Amino acid sequence: MAQTQNNVPARAGGASAGARQQNPARGRVVVLNALPLNALPRRHIQLDVILVSISDLANWVQRRVAEGYEVEHYIRHPATIQALRSVGIPLSEQNNMGLYTYSHGDVIVVASLRNPPHGQEVQQVSPQDLEMWIVTVL
Repeated sequence: MAQTQNNVPARAGGASAGARQQNPARGRVVVLNALPLNALPRRHIQLDVILVSISDLANWVQRRVAEGYEVEHYIRHPATIQALRSVGIPLSEQNNMGLYTYSHGDVIVVASLRNPPHGQEVQQVSPQDLEMWIVTVL
């Protein structure tokens, strides 16, 4: 996959930039705290997985929003939501309470703790505590 100078995928989410400008219905950027493999299509799949910095991810998400992508999230942990919002990732007040199921064209962002404590609930999360992954189903 082509990379931009900040190691963020240039074509994550499907069509080329020219095709995106012609079609206002883009797709979704879906923010998860983990990637449940049973949410993906039940066929042979390939994933493109890229680890990015949270600041690069925030810029990438903001560009996708400007291109017409919707942002949805399935994160229920308030401190994680606040950490993501603090860097400019536009998460709504309400999360999706159901289970995530992949839809064609979804670009998945996984936000996970770098060093999760065992057996403890984390009360405070800073952006630096998170590892950010962009996952595209090929």
